[in-house]
Amino acid sequence: MFKKYALAVFAAPMALLFAAPQSATAAETTLTSVTSLQQTNTLTKSYLANFVKQLNQQGSGVVKIKYLGGQDVVPPRKAAKALKRGQFDMLWSPVSYYLGMVPEGYGLLAANLSPQEVRKNGGWKILEEIFAKKAGAKVIAWGESSTQYNTYLMFKPRFDKDGVPDLSGVKMRATGTYRPLFKALGASTINTKSSEIYTSLQRGVVQGFGWPDVAIVPLGLHKIVKYRVMPAFYHANTVVTMNMDKWNSLSGAAKKLIKKVALEYERRSINFMEIQRKKEEKILHDAGVKDIKLTGKAAAKYLRIAHGEIWKALAKRSPDYTDKLRGKFYTE
Repeated sequence: MFKKYALAVFAAPMALLFAAPQSATAAETTLTSVTSLQQTNTLTKSYLANFVKQLNQQGSGVVKIKYLGGQDVVPPRKAAKALKRGQFDMLWSPVSYYLGMVPEGYGLLAANLSPQEVRKNGGWKILEEIFAKKAGAKVIAWGESSTQYNTYLMFKPRFDKDGVPDLSGVKMRATGTYRPLFKALGASTINTKSSEIYTSLQRGVVQGFGWPDVAIVPLGLHKIVKYRVMPAFYHANTVVTMNMDKWNSLSGAAKKLIKKVALEYERRSINFMEIQRKKEEKILHDAGVKDIKLTGKAAAKYLRIAHGEIWKALAKRSPDYTDKLRGKFYTE
């Protein structure tokens, strides 16, 4: 389970990475990378610090990453297809922006097992197969996996007879990550860029949104939002993928190094995000945001709806893979 696995980072000696010494004339491979979220987003910062920076430090003479930017480079919903076409080599993105091509990404969203557990039980191999087949991509890592999500509102909601928020008639900003839950709670959804959430709230275009338990502050949303609904739900589903042709063209040494750094990143990012979460939570509360804490049966129903709707959505779009993924990514 997410709360049970160790956070320590295993660092193998660099000399053990390669079966044979590298040629002194071997060319260093440069990979271009794009993120689907802005560079200022806390989740993006984790990727840049714990994957890009680490690979560039460890990969001198072998492989390095040139970061091109975020939403200013390619619109998030077009990034997966751009990666497949080879417009850049590596993409870091929430799977919500992959759902048109890879609906099975929902499996990460509703998971309650860690990346380490999923790699061990065979779930990762299934994921690799799906991304290769449907997105022409090699899935490298699943980062920030302990980060969770909340519902944020501009008003105190009504509650149903079981104590669960009733969002009937409410317009919510949502991506594929949040849409199943919000619709189940009665809301209508609008998809806008994350950079447009603030003005959408100001203008009354939406009355709330779903967002991780971090990265509120960089967008300034703590200054305007009024309520945060708890408990948190889901787990961050940000993945690092590579264009498959580019991955296949890499040397064995480069592939081994990328895999090593990927495993370290999956662990490092958890500690990084927890530190950031605590910092932002204090800022959030200091700004006057109030928590609506569901407990007991209300909390259980809220979480059951959140996870259940995700698996139902996946079953409609990918009946062949739903049971396989649920058995590898989720335990009752």
